[in-house]
Amino acid sequence: MKESGNVLRPTITPGTHPIEQGQYILPTLEINRLMEKIIQIIKDGGPGMIVYGRPRLGKTRATIFAVSYLPAELETLIPIFVADCKSYKVPSAEKFYRDMLHDFFFRFETKKDEVVLRSPIVNLMHEKGERSNLRRVVLIMDEAQKMTEWQYNCLIDISNQLMRKMIRMTIISIGQEQLVDRRSFFIANQKAHIVGRFMPKEYEFKGIRSVEELEYVLQSYDESEYPTDSGWYFTRFFFPESYDEGKRLKDFGKLLFNLFLEIRQEFGITGKMELPMEYVAFTIENALKTYGANGMGGDWLSMLEWRDAISRSGYIDSELLSEVKNIVPLKPRKLRFFLLMGSSSCHLLMTRT
Repeated sequence: MKESGNVLRPTITPGTHPIEQGQYILPTLEINRLMEKIIQIIKDGGPGMIVYGRPRLGKTRATIFAVSYLPAELETLIPIFVADCKSYKVPSAEKFYRDMLHDFFFRFETKKDEVVLRSPIVNLMHEKGERSNLRRVVLIMDEAQKMTEWQYNCLIDISNQLMRKMIRMTIISIGQEQLVDRRSFFIANQKAHIVGRFMPKEYEFKGIRSVEELEYVLQSYDESEYPTDSGWYFTRFFFPESYDEGKRLKDFGKLLFNLFLEIRQEFGITGKMELPMEYVAFTIENALKTYGANGMGGDWLSMLEWRDAISRSGYIDSELLSEVKNIVPLKPRKLRFFLLMGSSSCHLLMTRT
């Protein structure tokens, strides 16, 4: 057992630290901005919003993190429900309601019709909503780009029944960029009732785009502790001696950001610089686990080790694949043949159009 400042390092079962399990959520500047937007919508009594962005940015975890702080920010209880949107070969309200109840960990008999399955959802939200001074519940629909008109109509039925019970429901739909296209489709096809209820506001969730944002994330690892109230911050747990000497992950902010830029250039990645939080987290976790006290036991991190951590995160492969997907295929050109006649011979001329 290592000592740090004459204090014994906590004995934690290998593999159970939040860094090793990847089970933690840390604040970021983007999460703070999203939280401000959500708080504004709740205070204004808004019916909902869409949160969209490219994959792997951490939209879902960020939204759940932001919403979980609503009771403290608003000084009142606000029940939160989370459901995953699914694609159906043969869609039906029964399947949609059944999946929602499953996501709410609500026990029910499998063979039920639409009305019977909708009732426990409404009753559950009503029961929880009555405990809030705002008489409001928040429903987070993840992977919302999969939702179609009939699924939104199912949510309208739930919302209408809650309104009769004097409970308001705010729906936050999280999805990829296609969610914006879905909103535009509804607007173009006179589906204003859907847009007005679920998509009146939109927020584009972005990745890390500046040194300041990356420093903020790194600092969160310097200041988040486990076990709770132990004083053993994530960075300190994996590099106890260096931490006590005053070294912090935040100090790598500019160097690490430039290293990401350098690696992008090496692999010919030309898209906009927007680091997905998932791969940033994987990079930091790899660095701490591999080179810290539970791994190689190094004194502190080198830039070569940071490079290895980035490589192992999967970030490079993801960005290369993303660029391939964004390539617009060239339209096949037709071949035309012309017969050129000369004085004593003929030639075949081929052109592309």
